[in-house]
Formats: sequence, C-alpha cells, structure tokens
Amino acid sequence: MSHLTRGRRIAALGATGALVAAGLAIAPAAQAAESAPSLRWSISEQFVSHLSTRTLADGAAFDAEQGTFTFPADERRVAGDTVTYVYDGTVDGAFAMAGTEFYGVRISDPAVSVDTDGSGEITAEVSARNAAAQGNPLASTSPVRVTVAEFASSTSTDGVLAATPAWEGVLPADSDAALALGIAAGKPVSGGAFHPEFLGQLTAGVRAHFYASGSGSDAKKVAGSVAAGEISAAPKVTTSVAGARPSSGVDLKVTGTGFSATDGNPSDDGVYVGVARADAQIDFDDMDSGMAQMVGINWVEGRFFDGDTFSTVVNVPTANLKKGTKYALYTWRAHTHSTDSQDTVTPVSIPWARLTKVKAATKVAATKPTTKKAGKIAVTFGGKYGKAAGKAKVTVKKGAKKVGAVRTVTLNKAGKVNVKLAKAKKGTYTVAVKLLATPDYKATVVKRQYKVTT
Repeated sequence: MSHLTRGRRIAALGATGALVAAGLAIAPAAQAAESAPSLRWSISEQFVSHLSTRTLADGAAFDAEQGTFTFPADERRVAGDTVTYVYDGTVDGAFAMAGTEFYGVRISDPAVSVDTDGSGEITAEVSARNAAAQGNPLASTSPVRVTVAEFASSTSTDGVLAATPAWEGVLPADSDAALALGIAAGKPVSGGAFHPEFLGQLTAGVRAHFYASGSGSDAKKVAGSVAAGEISAAPKVTTSVAGARPSSGVDLKVTGTGFSATDGNPSDDGVYVGVARADAQIDFDDMDSGMAQMVGINWVEGRFFDGDTFSTVVNVPTANLKKGTKYALYTWRAHTHSTDSQDTVTPVSIPWARLTKVKAATKVAATKPTTKKAGKIAVTFGGKYGKAAGKAKVTVKKGAKKVGAVRTVTLNKAGKVNVKLAKAKKGTYTVAVKLLATPDYKATVVKRQYKVTT
C-alpha cells in the first residue's frame, strides 16, 4: 500500500492516525478461537528485550513466553474499500539502569487498516522521551497517531488478519527523509526501518533502536509480528417506510447489517424484529413478556440471511399505534435469547399523516331526468389511498321531502357508483350520494341539485 493512500485510512480513524509496523504473522490456533478478538503484536524483539521496564494499561497484557503484547478489541470501522480494526490498550517500554530511566516509548490504541487488495498499515498513538544522557539532550514528544508500519499483502485465516510489514527499503540511506531525522550517512542499512512517521515521533535518544544502524542488535529491531483478530461489525439497523395507510398500517422495511444467523447455540435461528414503544422495558429472556409489548413483529430465519445481512418488512397495524407515542425497532436473538449479541434498539418515525382517514376526492357526471325520461348520476370516490371500496347511500329529495326509498349501492372496482334518477314531476330536486366510511376514507357526501322542467 502506498503511503500516499494513507489519508483515506486515517479518515476512517477520525482524529487518530497510523500504526507501526513490522511483521504480521498468523496467530496460534488458540488465538483464533478466542471469543473476543484481540491484537497480538511483539512491536519488535528489541522493544521487548531492551525496553524491558514496561507499564501496561487499559487492557493491554504481555505474554512473556510468546514475547507479544495483547490489545483487546475496540471497534470496526469502514471507509470506502478500507476496513480498520481498532484496539484498546497502552504499552510503555523504557530502558533503565539502577533506577534511572534513560529513554522510553509509549504506544497506545493500535489499529490495523486493510484494503480490498490486502495491503494496509498499522497505526498507533505514539510518544517518546529521553533523559539528558549519552550525548542526547533532554527531550520528549506528545502523543500523536502515526503510521508505524505498512504491509503490501495480508491473509485472513480463521478470523485473524496476518501480514508482514515492510522493513528493508522503507527509509533509504541518505534520503531527504533520513537526513531530516538526523540519521547518519549510509544509514539505515539497506533502508531497514520502521515507518518514517513513527521514527519522527521518537526522540533522538531512542530512535536508533527502530532502524538498522549497523549494530549487532539490528536483527532484533525488525518490526515484530502481528495477528489482528478481525472485529465483527456491530449490528446496525436501518429502516424506511415501504407503505402506510389507515387500513393496513405502516410497512417498515428493515435492513440489518453486522448480524449473525447463529452464535453457535443449538437453539439459535436468526433474529426477531419487532416494534414497540421507545421507552419499553423489555426482558428478552422472558419470551412471552417481550412479545406482548410488540405492536408489530417478524421472525427472520437464519436461512434467509445473506452473510451478516438480512432484510424484512414489519407491518404495524394502525389499531396498534397510539398517536403521539414514540416507537423503536428492536432486534434480538431467536429463539431463546441465548446471547445479547443481536440486541439493538433503533428509533423509528411513524408517518402519522399517512395513517389518518380523509374525505375522499370525488368526480361527478350527471344527466337530469325529465317528466318522461330517467336521468342518472355517476360518482367516483378516491384520492390519496387509491380508489375507494365499499358502499354508498343515495337519497333524493324534493324540498325537505324524500322521494322514493333510500338506496344502498356498491362501488365497482373503479370506486364508482352509477345511480338511476327516475323520471319525475316538475320541480327542484336534490340528490345526495354518501360514501359510507371505509378503513381509509371518512364518510363523504356529494350533493347535486337539478330542476325538472319538461
């Protein structure tokens, strides 16, 4: 991976930065089997054996038998084609004699970034210090995230990312970058070094322990092996409204990423996806109680997962919703909640306006009757929820007096009624066609007045 591409990977780390480097090696089988992923990294043999006055913090540990440091997983970040695994922990290594510290290096919160082609880098928060001794002035640096090392390729085996960071040729001898760091002519030997950013973050009194200076310890200075446990993406849910109307309620399209069809337990089979009040106190270990609080729910079987992704539509009937109440979408492991790894809560927005009945829009065509010939009136009911369906009542009056019986008619598939207006005596009449309330529309009345003159 060219260092010129580092900018987009650092963006994936926010204000943090890059990581150190040397060899990535496949972790022992036991490491791959650990329930929680971690980073195993020696930094370098020189760091382990020479900077041996060490302090560990924030979850970092040291395996003396393996000569490696372990950093617990923090999070997985994705930016474009780059995945970054971020780890917690701090390792502070120092060289001291007779109770006097001469120099030290502090490395915190390492991260491993990898592109789709397998190239990547190791970064960490780095600072260093040295005492005024051995010809070096008192000096120190403040913690800054820098690239510790880069690698051109990597492998992924049993959930462990393994790679060998670059060493030879990383910092050519007598190059502008080497001279800027105060490195003597002809060094680093064969260009062997940690990344220049890392070297630049070290003080002069400790820098030579991280590049090939021609000393007998050069072989120990090579960047150590790293086995990066690949951190799974945290489960994440996105929702959108696929449809909404008073008669059918809300259809919520739900997409989940970072989920698993099973956690290895015999009873595991996908996830439940349900909607409940946002302030609900749900005990998912009590199946009946949890289900009872859902106003809409689906079971997504494991066989319908696409890797770590699922998609489903949850219907929430209008009758189950209370206007003014806030709702959320909940996910949890089916069927026995054997783990909380699939537990998520995501606020959802209910489109209340689309669940409210409205009066139907109408379209009217009428031919008035005469004393000798019948007329007709045709009314079409519809609107935002499509064509209306149901029945309508037809009433004809002359003045305040009803003419004939009130008729009940059924709308056709187009939401239309065709009503015959009987021939009548001369006078002024009013015909009213009333759509009876439907699951989507309020009762809607159309009135037309006509005069029979001939």
